[in-house]
Amino acid sequence: MAQENVAEKAEKVIRNLATRTNQKTHKDEILLTTNQIRKFLTAVNLLANKVDIYKAAHPLATKLSEDLAMEVQYLQVKLVYQIGREKAEKNGRFGPVEEFAKKANLTNEIKGIGDDLQAFEMFNRYIEALVAYHKFLGGK
Repeated sequence: MAQENVAEKAEKVIRNLATRTNQKTHKDEILLTTNQIRKFLTAVNLLANKVDIYKAAHPLATKLSEDLAMEVQYLQVKLVYQIGREKAEKNGRFGPVEEFAKKANLTNEIKGIGDDLQAFEMFNRYIEALVAYHKFLGGK
């Protein structure tokens, strides 16, 4: 993912998420809520903190440690759990979390990181941009 495209890509994803019209305000609201993806976002933030500590201890590193690389791949499990949890609540129907994951291409983004430190940092920026645009464009 090119560095300059992160914000643009995130904005496009969020603008294309399903919305509903609020009956009180008559404004469109994004169906995806922050609560629905909170565990995934928390996992990304915790891992980013661990990566920052790793970078401080290994300033010349270009690769993640084996443990950190495994934690990156575990993010996919966290994401799939949130999708599955939502499907259980909606009796197996496609919902906002799955739509978000697909439109943001999160599974492939996670797989593409491997042990590449810079790729993780770009992924983290992408997640931050997605959250920022979600909030900016009316997500709750």
